[in-house]
Amino acid sequence: MKHCLYIIYILFGAGLLSVSFPAWGKGKKQPQAVPIRITFRGAEVEEDDSVSLRLHFVFDDIRVPSSRSLILEPQLQGGDGHRLALPVVMVSGRRRARYDDRARTVDPATDLPGGDCFSRLVHPKKGKRYEIPYIVRVPYTSWMRHAGLWLRQISRDCCRGQVLADDLLTDDLALVPPCVKEVAGPTPQAAAIYNRYNKEIRFLIPDDEPVKLRTETQIAYLDYRQGSVRIDPQFGKNPGELAYTDSLFRRLKEVGVSQFRQVIVTGYASPEGAYQHNETLARQRAEEFRAYISRRYLPKGCPVICNSVAEDWEELRRMVAVSGKPYAEAVCFIIDNYGIFEGRENYLMQLEGGRVYRELLRSFFPYLRRVELRLTCEVPPVGDAEAARLLYSDPARLSLAEMYRVARYYPPATEQHREVYVIAAETYPESIVAQINAAAACLLLGDAETARHYLDRDDVKADPRAAINRSVMLELIIREEDSL
Repeated sequence: MKHCLYIIYILFGAGLLSVSFPAWGKGKKQPQAVPIRITFRGAEVEEDDSVSLRLHFVFDDIRVPSSRSLILEPQLQGGDGHRLALPVVMVSGRRRARYDDRARTVDPATDLPGGDCFSRLVHPKKGKRYEIPYIVRVPYTSWMRHAGLWLRQISRDCCRGQVLADDLLTDDLALVPPCVKEVAGPTPQAAAIYNRYNKEIRFLIPDDEPVKLRTETQIAYLDYRQGSVRIDPQFGKNPGELAYTDSLFRRLKEVGVSQFRQVIVTGYASPEGAYQHNETLARQRAEEFRAYISRRYLPKGCPVICNSVAEDWEELRRMVAVSGKPYAEAVCFIIDNYGIFEGRENYLMQLEGGRVYRELLRSFFPYLRRVELRLTCEVPPVGDAEAARLLYSDPARLSLAEMYRVARYYPPATEQHREVYVIAAETYPESIVAQINAAAACLLLGDAETARHYLDRDDVKADPRAAINRSVMLELIIREEDSL
């Protein structure tokens, strides 16, 4: 796979900035440099205390390989370490788009780079021009006032995204902060609903979380010198891979994490070769990575559990199953029906005279050779003021109880009050308490349809604590239908 160079032109009014954009081309011949123009149209704080950001993307004769995608991710970054990734603009090859769509169909929870997509351009035609007006709104917080606007450029294939570059678009948005004002009270309709149902609608108290535990996972696809398992930070693609690990620990340090409840390192090897050799290789790579992070990041004496998987057939099957390859069904059948020591690899080698196995070696096995780091850490508690800020910038750092303390500062039956509970439900989708409370906040506004979104989940319907709110929801729906 050869690299070529796209050029991005970034315009600010009459100004013009040109930055290099790494991309890809097939074979030895590099295609002509193609301009991608991005015009910054402005950013301002709206009356509803949201930041409106406007860009304009223009693609002229843009092309990417069929199996890859090119992701442009605008980001807001504050000088104090705050960062907010905005919805991306993605240019996908035909096969990459088809594989991604299939993966989401098989598992809707699949987390793919570029999943939060503002616009996706699939298989752009040669010589054609595409224009994308980009307008997003995010809740304003104080750190955004002098935040910079960056553009992250990501190359993605079947398994992960690789950051190619981070380019500064403007170092200061110079936003005019919203006026300090009291939260608007309930509308007359919401007040009437509140007076009628507030004694019936139930909010649940979440279980205590005396220690906030969060789990972070990082995967590194490292290169090793011939015959060695030692990690050389400067070898091959290791600088980029280890940058992910460094970024993880740096981010945890910035938020005050100093203790780790559990650290697990798992080494994986691909199936080719002797099983015993792969077993040794996976174990040694895990132990070497443990030593690497212990020297650089972990508190002295912090225990690390080392695991290894000699041949990661499970991951190979998952990748092949969603790949869309014509041989996917045959490969999955062999993996499902023949054991590791029952000729599984030999049967794969016989498919289509060995062509399938050679493609597995080339396209899939490199992603099986990896080290996975799993950290369970204690996140320090935060005060109400900090919680109000994090609610919009990094809600995963907050517990439900911390979010709900922010809600107390807003009158019930107001949009601001509901917004807190909605963010909590989106941050903790597995929490039945969060879903019931989000529905309750919607019901106080008389919004039965949105409440239904939370209360109609099977696990919520089965919970007796949701029964009262469901009865209020149904009564509101009937009243609305009768009024039509």
